[in-house]
Amino acid sequence: MAEELGTRHHVIEIGPEEITDAFQDVMRHLETPVIRSAGVPLYLLARSTREQGITVVATGEGADELYWGYDLFKEAKVRAFCARDPDAAWRASLFDRMYPYFAATGGRRGESWRRFFLDAGPASDPLFSHQTRIAATSGVKSLYSGDTRAALAGVDPLERLRDDLPEEFGRMSVLERAAYLELTTLLGNHLLAAQADRVGMAHGIEGRFPFLDHRVFANSVATRPQDKLAGLHEKIAVRRVAAEVVPPIVAQRPKQPYRAPEAAAFFANEPEWVTERLSAEAVRGVGIYDERAVAGLVRRCRAGRATGFRENMALMGVLSTQGWHETFVGDALSFPEERDEPRVRLHLELPVRVGSAA
Repeated sequence: MAEELGTRHHVIEIGPEEITDAFQDVMRHLETPVIRSAGVPLYLLARSTREQGITVVATGEGADELYWGYDLFKEAKVRAFCARDPDAAWRASLFDRMYPYFAATGGRRGESWRRFFLDAGPASDPLFSHQTRIAATSGVKSLYSGDTRAALAGVDPLERLRDDLPEEFGRMSVLERAAYLELTTLLGNHLLAAQADRVGMAHGIEGRFPFLDHRVFANSVATRPQDKLAGLHEKIAVRRVAAEVVPPIVAQRPKQPYRAPEAAAFFANEPEWVTERLSAEAVRGVGIYDERAVAGLVRRCRAGRATGFRENMALMGVLSTQGWHETFVGDALSFPEERDEPRVRLHLELPVRVGSAA
């Protein structure tokens, strides 16, 4: 692609060591616990971009949400198809066609793999499309301490989400519902924040998102479903446009996932700060997670046995929460209610010309 465009191409190799070295800095900029390390490579990319003297970049957030590019849309389509005839054994084999890149990483697929999709939840649930994601990301809850469980008793964020869905949600198709949920729950709260604005602005990089222009959004709404997802081929309309300006090897290639090293990265050459934050004393001191449950997960990670999404994201949730608490909470009782130190108030005045776009 670089040869086609005549651009100066730069490659940044980011592995476990780079992830662990930058993770603490990234957490300070994110200011929130996370269950993935995906923001770290983007933080390092932004740093390199700034070193090249570039301060504004265009990026592609929104394309997968608007034109149904995520594997989640394929999952929802196949799951809905299987739900119409759950006893047809051959239908479950359709899941084997998804995630072809797993074969290259040694990923195993079989009956348990298929049952995960088939048993994720009923088709009548408004959150049907996201049941697999909910199941995969909820592993961290099994590590909660007794106090945390008690504090959250009676709190059901999923039910609150169901109650907040608009009236027209019930008239949408399964894939339209999936797109709505992606746009309203993940895009702004996570992708644009933890994987775009915050990691970019940590180095003074401003991101521009062409796919989130209101005209592109209007186009996506008017685009036929079969021009977004045809069979298990995604982003059809985008590929048609791309075919006019980029080489076929790019326009036609299968979609590749963006996955950064996660739990295993922190134990390949375990830094001292990881050991300290995951210690029984530290976990007990913060109090959000149960020290014995966390110790069991850490043992599995150190032994290389925690290879699934659920355990990986649980470990990332614990590690980032421990670091977040240390950085932003600490000993909450140590902050005085009244502060006597002097304060500074800064003012910024900008000239505005009549008729200019302020």
